[in-house]
Amino acid sequence: MAAPGLPLTVDFEALSYISSLVEAFQAFDTDNDGLVTAPELRGLLASLGLEKSEAEARDMLARADADRDGRLSVEELLDVMNAGELGLGALGDLMQSVLPALEAAGGALVGADELTRALGVVGAASAEDCAAIVECLDGDGDGAITIEEFRLMADLL
Repeated sequence: MAAPGLPLTVDFEALSYISSLVEAFQAFDTDNDGLVTAPELRGLLASLGLEKSEAEARDMLARADADRDGRLSVEELLDVMNAGELGLGALGDLMQSVLPALEAAGGALVGADELTRALGVVGAASAEDCAAIVECLDGDGDGAITIEEFRLMADLL
């Protein structure tokens, strides 16, 4: 985690990439069970511009399926897409550290102002950084993310 008083360094392009992978995963998880099958994975990959045959999608799923349940979790997808190598662990740690304060505030949505107030306590991010973080994670463009989306991204980073 960033030390108090030191600015957080965030690769916003990497954060946006991970956010887009999570959004695509959620869009193709047609039964909302948090897992995708080979046909769902094929559609997900196609939405990202990666055309794969059904056999290629099954092979990719088999290689990435760490728990061998025949389905892919969002964590397994991020692993296979090398998201862990993007260096966002410090941001994930920071997000985890402010999650209790955001939840205690009782709001269902987190905007740049709420994130700035929460992160201001540890002095780790500027208002501009907070606005950029929310913008990267804001899938519907309303200027805020839900607590659940914030928690998921904190866990995944």
